[in-house]
Amino acid sequence: MIAHDHDPSSSASQIGAYALGALDLEDRLKLEALLERSPELQEELRQLRQVVALLPYAAPPASPPDHVRERLFARIAAAKAESGPSRTASPPMAAASRPRLRWLMPGLVAVLAALVIALSVATVSLGSTIARLDQTNRELVASLERLEQTLAESRTRQEQLASQLAAGQEQLNILATRLQASEERVARLSAELARDDYVISFISAPGVATRQLRSARSGVLAQGEMYMYPGHSSAVVIFSGLPPLAPGQVYQFWFADETGQVAGKTFVADPTGIGYIVVEAPREVNAFRQVMVTVEPSGGSAIPSQNVILEGAL
Repeated sequence: MIAHDHDPSSSASQIGAYALGALDLEDRLKLEALLERSPELQEELRQLRQVVALLPYAAPPASPPDHVRERLFARIAAAKAESGPSRTASPPMAAASRPRLRWLMPGLVAVLAALVIALSVATVSLGSTIARLDQTNRELVASLERLEQTLAESRTRQEQLASQLAAGQEQLNILATRLQASEERVARLSAELARDDYVISFISAPGVATRQLRSARSGVLAQGEMYMYPGHSSAVVIFSGLPPLAPGQVYQFWFADETGQVAGKTFVADPTGIGYIVVEAPREVNAFRQVMVTVEPSGGSAIPSQNVILEGAL
């Protein structure tokens, strides 16, 4: 008979017997009614049936003793003689098998319980392993996210540094351009200073001769003064009051003698009409009879124009 519904140990033993088919009709009906109300017992029965299906493979093969085998064969022969061809000996055999099943029941229940415990332990161990693997996977995902964030920050920082480097390079180019312009300006100023020093030393040296250049046009107040050394080809001419030039025009200095005019260098005056030039004649300056200043196209001319501004005799 089945025990009270709430006795777990009794229910477990009855379920083991039920899985082996060893319960009588009354106990089987009561256990089935209990199974309908308990999903936990249904799951336990399912697991026990899986174990029972494996029991034939768990027992090692064994040979019965000789006297047991002889008794078994004798009983089979006697049963055949009593039943004849109809082989009606199955009810006595079924009746004889029931005591054996009840004799084997405690051992089978113990084996089933051990297997259920082993399966439970394996399930718990597998669940723990899965939980550890899941935690490890979560940690790896978090580490990967942190690594991606660090990489993104590094890329952003690299872009910022590249932008700063480009801005610095542009500023450096600007400074280099300004430096070059300053160096060129310094070079021009140095050249002008050297030329000014030369002019000052030239016009203040002993023995220098001066010649006046006067305006060749009425209404033009321009004038000039030429400093030269007899027997030398160099001369310095200082101008003042030169009128402004139109775009594309320059002043040009000329030497003249009996054979014609010799072109000298071109120049421009400052906004106040003041300027000077250092001229080099093809021979001694005092060998020429006259000098003059004309207005010419930019770049100068080979023959003087009629637009004479200054002239003087040497």
